[in-house]
Amino acid sequence: MQTWAKRGIQSAFVTGGLLMLGTGIASAQENVNPDSAPSPVDVGVSVPVKVDQNNLGTPAKNLNVPKIDRTISTDRVTSAVPVRTAAPVAHPLIKQATDRVQLAAAQGLLRGNTVQAHVDVPIHICGNAIAVLGNAEAVGDCDQVTHRDGSIVTDGEGQALAGNVVAVNHILPIQLTGNAIAAGGNAITATDASQVSTTGGPITTDGDKGAVSGNVVAEQGATPIQITGNGVGAVGIAEANSTADTFASSEGDVATSGNDSSISGNAVPIPLAPLFEVNGNAVGGAANAATQSTQTGTAYAGGNTATDGNPATLAGNIVEPALAGPITVDDNAVAGGGNATAISDTTNESIAGGQKNTNGADATGSGNIADAPISLPTAVGGNGAAVIGNALTDHTNEATSTAGGPGYTLGDNSVLSGNIVDAPPATAVDVCGNGAAGAGQAAGTCENDVKSGTSGYVGTTGNDSVVSGNVVQTPLAAPAEAYGLASAAAGSATGSADETKDVRSGGQPNTVDDKGTVSSNVVTAPTAAAAQVFAVTAGLVGNTESDTSNDTSVTAGGDPKATGKKSSVSGNIVQAPTSTPAQVFGDGVTLVGNNSTNGDNATDMKAGGPAHTEGDAGSIAGNVVSAPVASATQVPGWAVGGGSNVDSTVTNDLDSVAGGNVDSSADGGSVSGNLIGAQATPFVPVPGNSVSAAGITNSDTFTDTNTVAGGDSTSTAEDASVSGNLIHVPANAIVGFYANAIAAAGQANTVTDKVSHTQAGGDMETDGSGPLTAREMTVPVEAAAKVARIPVEVLGQATTAGTSDDTQLTGEDQGTLRATQLKGLELPKGVDSLLKANEVPAFHGIDQLPVNSLPSVDGLSAMVGQLPTPALPGVAQERTELPTGLGGVANLNPNVQGLPLGQVLEAAKGLLPGAAAERSLPSLPVTAPALPVPVQLPALPTERSLPALPLDGPASLSGINLNPTQGLAPKAEERSLPQLPLDTPALAMIDPANLFQTVTGSL
Repeated sequence: MQTWAKRGIQSAFVTGGLLMLGTGIASAQENVNPDSAPSPVDVGVSVPVKVDQNNLGTPAKNLNVPKIDRTISTDRVTSAVPVRTAAPVAHPLIKQATDRVQLAAAQGLLRGNTVQAHVDVPIHICGNAIAVLGNAEAVGDCDQVTHRDGSIVTDGEGQALAGNVVAVNHILPIQLTGNAIAAGGNAITATDASQVSTTGGPITTDGDKGAVSGNVVAEQGATPIQITGNGVGAVGIAEANSTADTFASSEGDVATSGNDSSISGNAVPIPLAPLFEVNGNAVGGAANAATQSTQTGTAYAGGNTATDGNPATLAGNIVEPALAGPITVDDNAVAGGGNATAISDTTNESIAGGQKNTNGADATGSGNIADAPISLPTAVGGNGAAVIGNALTDHTNEATSTAGGPGYTLGDNSVLSGNIVDAPPATAVDVCGNGAAGAGQAAGTCENDVKSGTSGYVGTTGNDSVVSGNVVQTPLAAPAEAYGLASAAAGSATGSADETKDVRSGGQPNTVDDKGTVSSNVVTAPTAAAAQVFAVTAGLVGNTESDTSNDTSVTAGGDPKATGKKSSVSGNIVQAPTSTPAQVFGDGVTLVGNNSTNGDNATDMKAGGPAHTEGDAGSIAGNVVSAPVASATQVPGWAVGGGSNVDSTVTNDLDSVAGGNVDSSADGGSVSGNLIGAQATPFVPVPGNSVSAAGITNSDTFTDTNTVAGGDSTSTAEDASVSGNLIHVPANAIVGFYANAIAAAGQANTVTDKVSHTQAGGDMETDGSGPLTAREMTVPVEAAAKVARIPVEVLGQATTAGTSDDTQLTGEDQGTLRATQLKGLELPKGVDSLLKANEVPAFHGIDQLPVNSLPSVDGLSAMVGQLPTPALPGVAQERTELPTGLGGVANLNPNVQGLPLGQVLEAAKGLLPGAAAERSLPSLPVTAPALPVPVQLPALPTERSLPALPLDGPASLSGINLNPTQGLAPKAEERSLPQLPLDTPALAMIDPANLFQTVTGSL
């Protein structure tokens, strides 16, 4: 009894002691002082692991994998000072005094500087079934939630080397759920899984009136990895039915300040929010694999950033690189000697960074922003590939990716402050809805909706400053994709995709400057590009089919705006926007087989926009240099076959626009408000060609393209010097190969309707006064060449049909495309232009010249001094008769080009009497095909002898006779009238600029 009692008492004491110890620990953990000082150094790695509801099948038995739910952490080892300390058991007054002492000690020793690095890797493994020479089945309802607070509050105001923060708040969750793997067995799973992982928080500090204080460098990462709902079978059956959701967040605003400081209040946030997925794929090798999955993913990192550097030195600057974008491999089916079917629905959102605000007014090297956000959503989904098997997919993908945000700063009354550098590339990479078969059957189906955006509006000022308030921006929006493709070699393949895409990079750059020096200038080079291949089929002894539509919007940059009034080398804009699509779609190529492709394209691309600036009362201010380039490179609607049947049907609607209107003002300026433009629209249309060799090919294509580079230019420069000038070099070149059919021992048909509009530059208008001011100069360059609607037959039949409605505008010249109607040569204003075939010279101001009637004495006298001749001859009392013969007109032999002289003479014989009257001779009505109105020879004056008509001018110009009286010279014994000097540069009252217009013709 004593031994038993003794042992019982000892057990009671031990148990009680353990309970008391546990209570004490719990009490210490629960009584954490929230107002205690944060640890200056806090570094930790945490790996929460949760394993549940997994099943393993073996030849021996079926096994449920043991559960695990624990956290592996280095926090207690690496924390130099506990993040939260236990509240001492003491009088409240003693507690408060102790807290103040601890805070003062921490602040005094390290001055509020903080180093915090938290990396959390939650791992969730649930609802998986693995069969190895056996059967496995898993049914899972899984969830995991983790959180760590990464908020930081510190202060370095009024101190040196104080209040600085270096922080890493990164969450990396891994979700492995709902997968079925079969190797010599059957694996079946049905799982619903959720994972939520959060960390981070706001970071707040201050470096006002400090030196090297209040600076922040913070990596904020949310990068989830999701591998769910996959089915992999090798000599077995794998079936996965999965629903999975992953959410990761490392959000938090960054707020600091560097007013009245030096090298303080600078912020470098680094938000990273890509998410990685491998979901809903089916792979069968000598097996069957089938998946049906729905997955969602969300990643948020960073937030807004606010600081200040007014007034300060090297303070309040922001540098923010950011990365966003889901990267997914979802819902693909691969069959190698088996069957694979994948049906999937994916929704993802990724956001990194946000708005940026700072101020560099009254400062030096302060308040600047350098922004480099990247948005890169990438998806490989809905593709089917079969090698001696069947592969089928049906995939829906919706993705939103945003990196960075708008930026605002000020640079007034400063030096090297308030400047913005913005390099925000945005893209989207997709390989979706493709089918490839080799001795098998494959079908890829995809519905894809993607939005990718970076940065936004950027605005600053540089009033009364030096090298401040400038903006340098290089937006890039460039999707790169291959979807709706089908290829088969000894098999059958189908590719189908419905694509909707919106890619945007950057926004409007805007800066304002009055009385600045080298301030508030804008340099922007927005680039919109689209490398897309879709609805293309290719077969080699196989059958292929595609039905694909594309709706893409690509926008880079915005409308640049600057102001440089009363400034020097300020408010200028240099822009080089380019819009360059490169699209291949709706084409079919087959050697032995059947091919059908249907492509529908609607693409809207824009780079930059209208530019506006002001340089009034400035020096080298408010100028614009603009070099937009817009192209439309596309290869749609080709049907090419050898020993095959190929059908291609395409509709195409493309807008490609670079830049826009440009306007400026420079009243009272010097070398200001000048606009220099070099606009280019290279256009290479190659739609709707059909080529057949021992087969039948048909192409049915409708294409409508609009390509515009630049726009109108307007400037004003009153009371200015070397200002308001416009210099433009618009270049418009078209090289086309379309609607042709080539048949060799086969039949090739094409029906192509083509509408195109290409425009380089626009109207120019300037107004002003002063030396070398308000001048215009333009050098348009235009070329067009085409090979179109040409049937080529070699023991075959080729047919071409369709229409073209094309316009080509270059600078201020408006006309139709040369391929439709050739333009004539147009001479500069003020120089004689050429006469159209249906025009006659316009003799302005000389209505009194006799044309179809006898001149009067008063009329002739009124002309004295108006024609460039010494004097008109006096009117004689007598006249000699014309030499007679053949009814009085024997020697009438005018040298008039194009006149049917024989018919004229015969008509004259019938109109004239047998002999001329002594005092009069009736005028001859002469009508020539080249002259649009009847012209009668005037009655002759009553002078003693007739003066000779001018014979020494040029014979003709462009087929128009300029010396119609050649051949009417009197005989040697007759007197000649004085010659009118028509070979002088121009008659005094003839407006040479309006004599002729344009000659038109055709090749």
